[in-house]
Amino acid sequence: MQTVAIQQQTRGSEPIIKVTNLTKKFVKGSNIAAIDHISFEVGREVVTLFGPSGCGKTTTLRCIAGLEKPDEGEIVIDGKVVTSIEKGIFVPPEKRNIGLVFQSYALWPHMKVYDNVAYGLRVRHTNKADMRSRVNKVLETVGLAGYEDRYPAQLSGGQQQRVALARSMVYEPKVLLLDEPLSNLDAKIRERTRIELKALLTKIGITSVYVTHDQEEAFLMSDKIVVMNEGKIMQQDTPYNVYHSPANQFVASFVGRSNLIPGMVVKKGSPAENGRDSNGVVRILGDYDIECTFPSSLAEGQKCLVMVRSNEVGLSSQKPAIGGYKECEVLAREYKGAMTDHLVKIGDETLMVSTHRFCDLNQAEIASPSGKHYVLIRGEAVSVVPEQ
Repeated sequence: MQTVAIQQQTRGSEPIIKVTNLTKKFVKGSNIAAIDHISFEVGREVVTLFGPSGCGKTTTLRCIAGLEKPDEGEIVIDGKVVTSIEKGIFVPPEKRNIGLVFQSYALWPHMKVYDNVAYGLRVRHTNKADMRSRVNKVLETVGLAGYEDRYPAQLSGGQQQRVALARSMVYEPKVLLLDEPLSNLDAKIRERTRIELKALLTKIGITSVYVTHDQEEAFLMSDKIVVMNEGKIMQQDTPYNVYHSPANQFVASFVGRSNLIPGMVVKKGSPAENGRDSNGVVRILGDYDIECTFPSSLAEGQKCLVMVRSNEVGLSSQKPAIGGYKECEVLAREYKGAMTDHLVKIGDETLMVSTHRFCDLNQAEIASPSGKHYVLIRGEAVSVVPEQ
């Protein structure tokens, strides 16, 4: 018998999870919804629900798991409708063929690793020989072969997380749901464990929905990110596009460290290669014209916001030779080890500029700013979003 939990699966675009028009209100009759008519699909991939606290990401995961009953909408898992308020369908969690990894791991402290992992098989009345084979195989997959006789208290946090993952995979779920599974680990262990977890999820190829509010974790773990705010989906795209091509002002300000500068389209040129944007020129900071791409919905003369990451702004005490710079005043600097943050003022605008050790400023200038300084913003470093 092949075990789905350890079987290499081919990633693809075929939807395994379909969420349509999902809405959940915790106070009946309220105008405030925890999740508000959201729709998305998950193929054989890792999709992360990402956003600030209270945005609805955990509520969405709990609705997929069947731990919450929504007020509207439909959820389909592997072609089977498991929730449909309109059709009166609500399949209980234990019949949805899902694995769920909790934030707290929820391991039985009085049970050894083997018994914790085997628990789901026991309640399904799996025969002992098959149970032992499957438990041993999944423990080997998560790198815990030989740990069968240890208790959770005898394991590190990262090892406990892998036990919880093995327990969720051993009964061959079609879908794996992970609710901030690394939040209880300290920074160093968390960094190492998420790399291991990403490699494991890639290896087994199981459809996974991952919840986190940690940006690095979201970018590392995900094939696709669903950015949420106030119960709505702000953007769903690849990590690269979420970072470099934010769909709106919220995503631009929430993801990464950004400067949002008021601007205006002064020239609209030919369509860009992606078919969604146009080439042209936007003006910021009074008279700073930047050649870049921007949404084709923007017209000449229309106001916009120009986003540039703090670490993608050039800062120098010498005038850049290539032109296109603005003189600035350095208001303050904060040394943070790997980076130094500079608060600079240009006219009425203040920008944050982050530089590394080998930037154009020498260490004396970083320690005691004085004299003239210049910023350089390149067209390829900016993203343009409509002004809200």
